[in-house]
Amino acid sequence: MHEDPAIQKLLENMLFLLRSMRRGMDPETAKDGFTIPQRIVMGLLLHYGELSVKELSQKVGLSHSTVSGIIDRLENKGLAIRIQHPQDRRITKVKLSGPVSDDWKNKLHQTMFSDFVSAFQKATPEEQTKILDGLAILRRLLETTENNKND
Repeated sequence: MHEDPAIQKLLENMLFLLRSMRRGMDPETAKDGFTIPQRIVMGLLLHYGELSVKELSQKVGLSHSTVSGIIDRLENKGLAIRIQHPQDRRITKVKLSGPVSDDWKNKLHQTMFSDFVSAFQKATPEEQTKILDGLAILRRLLETTENNKND
């Protein structure tokens, strides 16, 4: 137990959220062999279409090399393709390939975060605003901490 009650409450809530995310992984869907980061990358590509590895890295919060490895594995499974910019070969975009079925897309959206989305939708508009504001503040602080570690 932490001596600061606010920090103790933060830790307890973070552990609860982590457990909730793990429970959100449907056992049947988890058998398909995709990791949580792969699912997140695929979800981002579904939502945004084409993204660069750099953009994906920023959105997922993982290093460029880690995301590049995720893309490699998705390419090997025939689920993603890299597209080089015709004039500047340094710029590479990634998109999902054709074989990603509509059924799989629906499963991707329904798993992992479905409990969070459902709970968020039950919140009042004022509560939704508070949740989003709190998460934005926490993200900003974590990004600042991470950037200071990298300097």
